Amino acid sequence: MDASFQPKAIQLTPRERDIVELLLLGCDNTEISKNLNIAPRTVKAHFSRLYLRFGIVDGIKRVKLCNLVISEEFMRTDRADQSFDANERKQQVIELVAEGLNNRQMAVVMGTSQHVIKNNLRSIYDKLGLWNRLELALWYEAHRHQELVS
Repeated sequence: MDASFQPKAIQLTPRERDIVELLLLGCDNTEISKNLNIAPRTVKAHFSRLYLRFGIVDGIKRVKLCNLVISEEFMRTDRADQSFDANERKQQVIELVAEGLNNRQMAVVMGTSQHVIKNNLRSIYDKLGLWNRLELALWYEAHRHQELVS
């Protein structure tokens, strides 16, 4: 991760909080702008400021942003209690998703094809009851934090 997570240090305006919550629900910029009744370029500007503020420079920026902002709330949900016994390969996929890599980048790092990565992700999502890589990255961060505390 680009920045260490410190729940007390992260302050969001109400508008930024709404944008991040809609992002977590899977909305794109157009859907976020419609829901909040603001221009799409305003949404883009908010994201740019958030990335800059938190030092997010590369990878899947939206995943990294949600990791930083939402992980504390996510740890309090039931999903954070789910256990998952992953083999070494699936564990590496989860860690790379949490770092913000896309499927192509993960395939290069792991020396496999994008198709294998996609199948591993589907399997992980099914076992954990998750829908997308944002939720998976947040699940990982919640469990990583619990292991450090234990």
